Amino acid sequence: MQSKILRIILVSFICFPLAGEESPSNLCAEGYIEEGEYCVKNLYKPADRRKGLMYVDDLPPNHIVKFHFQNLSTKCFWMRNTSIPLDIKFIGSNSEIIEKGIPFSEKSICHRAKLVVEANRGELIGSRQYGKRY
Repeated sequence: MQSKILRIILVSFICFPLAGEESPSNLCAEGYIEEGEYCVKNLYKPADRRKGLMYVDDLPPNHIVKFHFQNLSTKCFWMRNTSIPLDIKFIGSNSEIIEKGIPFSEKSICHRAKLVVEANRGELIGSRQYGKRY
């Protein structure tokens, strides 16, 4: 009888995840999808790209926003209505440049890019996730 109870307990530990254990996809904030080690929000529409992270008070760790454009040209970003210190990575066909976005700054940050990635300050430095693949 005791061995049967022990087997039931053992099987229940193997078959059911521990309470409170979260899968990686549950760690992403609403509107973000899991992509490798990051939770990503992809912005393709002009209106979504214009808004970006304006008026957002907090960006959880490992969350990034990708601004997708159809062509390689000069893209300008500013931080006028953004309170979070960000890294802004401009990715072109053969280059990538990271700039520091200063909260509430009205200075335009412009570079040639087809993809621009925003993340919390320090999270994109040294990242290979956004190499020349784009």
